[in-house]
Amino acid sequence: MRGARYAVLALGVVGLSTAGVWYKLATAPIVAVVAYRMLFAVVLTLPMSYWLEVRRAVPRATSSSDAAAAAGAGALFAADVTLWALSLGWTTVSSAALLVSMDPIFVAAFAWIFLKERPSPAMFAGMAVAVGGAAVITWGDLRFSGRALIGDALALTAAFAETGYLLVGRYVRRRVATLRYVSIVYVACAACVWVILGLSGAGARMGLHDLGIALALAVCANVLGHTLVSESLGHMPAAVVAVSFLSQPILTAGLAYVVLHQAVPVWTAVGGSIALAGIAVVAFANELTVPGSSRVTL
Repeated sequence: MRGARYAVLALGVVGLSTAGVWYKLATAPIVAVVAYRMLFAVVLTLPMSYWLEVRRAVPRATSSSDAAAAAGAGALFAADVTLWALSLGWTTVSSAALLVSMDPIFVAAFAWIFLKERPSPAMFAGMAVAVGGAAVITWGDLRFSGRALIGDALALTAAFAETGYLLVGRYVRRRVATLRYVSIVYVACAACVWVILGLSGAGARMGLHDLGIALALAVCANVLGHTLVSESLGHMPAAVVAVSFLSQPILTAGLAYVVLHQAVPVWTAVGGSIALAGIAVVAFANELTVPGSSRVTL
């Protein structure tokens, strides 16, 4: 069902959009929050994956190459979530969300080269409109000096890592079920982040408040967010999934207004409307060019 496919992707993006607010509410070192987030994600995801495999009785085997690729995606995911979470300490939530959402250009280019997914002219136009809308928000929010510039650089680096994560996920999800895929990704990501935490010397002790934040991140951003986005990667072009991420800054701004009482600037509302229009164009163009083909679901 066409509507269901986009509903799954939309719910996943909403889950991802809560991450910035949760991190801002945390008081512990961000790397520690990320580490516990991924640990909780593993604890929540593995039982679901096991239950589904038992229910199927004859689970699909995962090749060693696909398992290795999923683990590689987990390493890229670790770089993505860690760098982006760290960027929030240097720049604003909206700036970080915008810059990490600028990966559609990279995704479209690499998906064209490696996955033979050439965007249609309409998709190119939609991406241009969406990126233009994001640029309007960026123009009003980014501050090219001092701490903000460091945060912007961290967020942009996270966008490169996210690009690799999306493309590897698109490649593996053609053959591997979602929960099995994300289980491997989350385990690999958690291992990488805990190594980073150990090397950072930040310490692993946290209070109940920050443990609750990490659990909320695991549920919203991982179980709902990344898991459903990974499901979308099984039957939608990586460029379409990436462009949909441009709605995150808009959703994050709304959540920041409700939870953190941060006003939404005029340029955010204007640029957000433009970005959503571009996303709608890409989604419509995808329905005209990509059939609801064979996919490996949950």
